Amino acid sequence: MTITRFPVPPVVKTVTVRTAPARAFALFADDLARWWPLAQFHTGPDPVDCTIEPRVGGRVFERATDGRETPWGTVLAYDPPHRLAFSWIVGLSAEQEQLVEVRFTAEDRGTRVELTHSGWERLGDAAASLRERYDHGWATVFERCFADYANGLQPEQRRSSQCHT
Repeated sequence: MTITRFPVPPVVKTVTVRTAPARAFALFADDLARWWPLAQFHTGPDPVDCTIEPRVGGRVFERATDGRETPWGTVLAYDPPHRLAFSWIVGLSAEQEQLVEVRFTAEDRGTRVELTHSGWERLGDAAASLRERYDHGWATVFERCFADYANGLQPEQRRSSQCHT
């Protein structure tokens, strides 16, 4: 008997923000800790900060109150204001590493920002369920929290209480 594996489609989320691509890129990459809802979406204990180091090979990580750092991934592409890509290893082994790619494209009304999270096939039987969880997670983190922050909304104006920092 042959078992055929079907590819698991990437999670793709798109928002349009009312700012130029260079500013949208900076808000995403440089201000990660200002818009990421770290109280709800974290891996280590007592998180206080999360960072993307601005270079290929840079770390993506969170930091706890005691200074302990928990890796989220490694920057694979850092091309402002067009593209940012990093591995994603949150709760995964090195063999299960995912890819998160964010593209910034100028539009009449601002910048189209597209996040693609792929590599689900590496997760075997857990791929479909984890993809579904991340689909919901990115809806909050990216489509709500990042978009509201990039559009200049104050914490009390943001669409989700999870986005208050």
